[in-house]
Amino acid sequence: MWKADDGGQIEFTSDGRFEMSGITRSAVVYSFSEPPPGEGPLAGAGTWELENRRNIEVMYEKGGSFSYAESGEIAIAESGKNPVLYFSTNSDKGYGYEIRKVP
Repeated sequence: MWKADDGGQIEFTSDGRFEMSGITRSAVVYSFSEPPPGEGPLAGAGTWELENRRNIEVMYEKGGSFSYAESGEIAIAESGKNPVLYFSTNSDKGYGYEIRKVP
């Protein structure tokens, strides 16, 4: 399980699937369409794949907050003992919207 300071969370499973909830709407960059209508945090599910040593490609499935299938990217900011992933967005934080591994 990975969590953000504001409570957003993502769970990646070993079979290449993920589920997310409570993710700040502005954290997700949309590749194929406009952001989904509505307000509040995003929720959804899909598949993930390690692109290289620095990026994870995520494919959001239609459903949850997503009106269409989308693809996106989560980058690896730090690894090791205290790993950090982030959605690369324009943000006040250095990396964007960060999520951290929790036990």
